[in-house]
Amino acid sequence: MQTPLLRRGTGRSSTSEAGAPVPSAVPAEQGANVVQRVIDAVDALVVVALPEGNLWLWNQRCDETSGLPLAEVAGRSVWSVMRLRPNFAAVAQKSFDRLISGTERSVEFQAQWLRKDGRKARVSWTARLVDINGFRFVVATGVEATRGRQAAREMAETESRFETLLEVLPDPIVIHQDGHPVFVNRAAIDLYGAQSAEEMYTLPIIERVAPESRPFVAARVSQMLSRGDPEPMAEERHLKLDGTPFDVEVVAAPVTYDGRPAVELVVRDITGRKAADRALRASEARVRAVFDQSSLGMVVIGRDGLTIESNTAMERLLGYDKDELARLRVSDFTHPADREPSQGLLRDLFEGKNDGFQVEKRYIAKDGREIWARLHAAPIRDGTGTPTLAVGTIEDISERRTLQDQLRQASKMEALGRLAGGVAHDFNNLLTVVNGYADLLVIALEGDERVADAIEIRRAGSRATELTAQLLAFGRRGKRALEPVDLNGRIDDMVPMLRRLLGEEIEFGVTLDQSLGALEADPSQLDQLVMNLVVNGRDAMSGGGSLTLKTCVLESGAAGREGDRQWARMEIADTGFGMPPEVLEHIFEPFFTTKGQGKGTGLGLATVYGIVHQMGGHIRVESVIGEGSTFIVELPVCEARTPGPTAR
Repeated sequence: MQTPLLRRGTGRSSTSEAGAPVPSAVPAEQGANVVQRVIDAVDALVVVALPEGNLWLWNQRCDETSGLPLAEVAGRSVWSVMRLRPNFAAVAQKSFDRLISGTERSVEFQAQWLRKDGRKARVSWTARLVDINGFRFVVATGVEATRGRQAAREMAETESRFETLLEVLPDPIVIHQDGHPVFVNRAAIDLYGAQSAEEMYTLPIIERVAPESRPFVAARVSQMLSRGDPEPMAEERHLKLDGTPFDVEVVAAPVTYDGRPAVELVVRDITGRKAADRALRASEARVRAVFDQSSLGMVVIGRDGLTIESNTAMERLLGYDKDELARLRVSDFTHPADREPSQGLLRDLFEGKNDGFQVEKRYIAKDGREIWARLHAAPIRDGTGTPTLAVGTIEDISERRTLQDQLRQASKMEALGRLAGGVAHDFNNLLTVVNGYADLLVIALEGDERVADAIEIRRAGSRATELTAQLLAFGRRGKRALEPVDLNGRIDDMVPMLRRLLGEEIEFGVTLDQSLGALEADPSQLDQLVMNLVVNGRDAMSGGGSLTLKTCVLESGAAGREGDRQWARMEIADTGFGMPPEVLEHIFEPFFTTKGQGKGTGLGLATVYGIVHQMGGHIRVESVIGEGSTFIVELPVCEARTPGPTAR
């Protein structure tokens, strides 16, 4: 134990054998010497002990009576120095413990004091706990019972000296009897804005309490006096002499003053602290409001990656509630492919290698959805500047990524279409010449055995012409006249042929919305569109399955479509093996096929794509491995105009 000591007569403080300085709350040159001078002036035994039970100071009377100078015993256990018998030591220790725990403000006990002449004297001790800016010590005053009549006078002197000690304490202290102040120290006079102690004595103590706190204070005092025990620290609102209210913390304890029961109050002004607390709470409320009401997901994580805080937007984005997120690490809802890069960035952030970062990554929602998001992360530092937490702002960019992918796909298909269309157009011009000469050759060789070869040339030219027509349709270079077409009627006419095309192993279902209006389309191209999608579905179900074709009406503005016109939707769904994402990326590209060599040209879906876009429509595909694929075609319905014949 390191115990601050005082060398009497030198005017200088010293330390215990461990060499510890006097605590800053009681400066060596001021606090210890002030206390020493006060207790030296008391004609009674005065012992000052630290909360640990070690002796700090005692007065000249103790030196003279015990024959032991303070320098020899300071820092030792006060019970061993006083050489108490076991039964006295136990009582004294319990009293000391009650003081230190705050259960009592003042205790009394009996003990023996071993004098230097060898005689034992019974001593009556009164002890109090003193707290000076957090530096706590116990002051015990003892009077020898053998001194008889002189005891009363010495006790009076002791109380006087104790008042002197209270005067130098920094905490405001008020003692009142029957509700009227009878003692205030300098700190209390300054706290309440008085000029002298007499000003404080003019009014009952309750007048120094704000009206809203008076019932609470009255109940506290009544309870304390009835039990005889100190009241723990509590917050109250008091009034200065000019009526200004201020907030205080008060500890109250029953004491004896001038031979009569009294109440001692230790008052501490907490107005500044309360104002700072209110400002802090207001600031925290504003930050919390920004955090909770942000439209962007926000999350605070620790160094271990655990989620400490999350806002409503983050919970809505991932589908977890706050408690569920608090049990998860960021890696738990990060896409497996993005975990290692994300953890590396966070590790660098906590190690101070970066001041934050921005990255696009994928999260996995509670329902398994994949979410693309942009993460902005920044460190939260402690008082030493060390990153202890990280705050992340998460922006959902899934829709934007989808639009970007669609734009890239559309641009790619547009480029491929222009290339294919340009090549097909030039090739078609050459085929016109080839086919023309093939026809002339067939006529010229009529009756000649070589005419068969000429006929094969003409057939090959015809097939090349058909292939070129498909490329022109994909590239939208083939200009067709559009007319009102009844989609449901065209499908009805094709159903028998489609059933034969699918065969008996594939179940075929058709659901048509009879409210569907006419489309502005080329009838033959519309037939080719339906035929190609049905054939594609059949080829995906080599072992049989079911294929459904249905139509319906989309109201204006549905599915993000602009304008006031209606749209027709056609869905063709199969129960085939489905397609992985890497196939879906290229499904409409010309010459791309998943069929074996010689089993497909790779132009069927490319032709469908060209036809749909030539009609001003849109096409997309949804597919799940093992469940099948659904092709969704959306085409604009004819705008209102004078009725005319509709192609069927």
